[in-house]
Amino acid sequence: MVLDSRFVMQLFYSDSNETKQKTSRKIRDLVERKEGILPTIVISETVQTVCEQLGKEEAEVCYANLAQSGLRIQPLTPQIAKQAGLLRCKYRSIPMGDCIIAATAIANQATVLSDDPHFEALYEVKRSWI
Repeated sequence: MVLDSRFVMQLFYSDSNETKQKTSRKIRDLVERKEGILPTIVISETVQTVCEQLGKEEAEVCYANLAQSGLRIQPLTPQIAKQAGLLRCKYRSIPMGDCIIAATAIANQATVLSDDPHFEALYEVKRSWI
């Protein structure tokens, strides 16, 4: 499964204890099965959001947690970049970050873990939620 920024934000910063528990269980399961994929764009988006909302120090802590999570960090490869560009060309209303996440899922034959409706519009990928 390829994690989206919205999932990661719920994991660390959800106001709902139930959601935090569900996301924590999902992460543990993905790490144990070695099926969790974290695109570098998700790290960037998450760090930016946390920095804006909670400050640079918290963004640094969040980054350290992600880097040490046991998830496989997937860099933006030339092939993923090309696929993301093609998706963005086809689906002009979908943000480039989401196209990169979708392209990462395509490259890894994986599902996107998100509640973002943008992924419903992309017929090339499947989306699931906790």
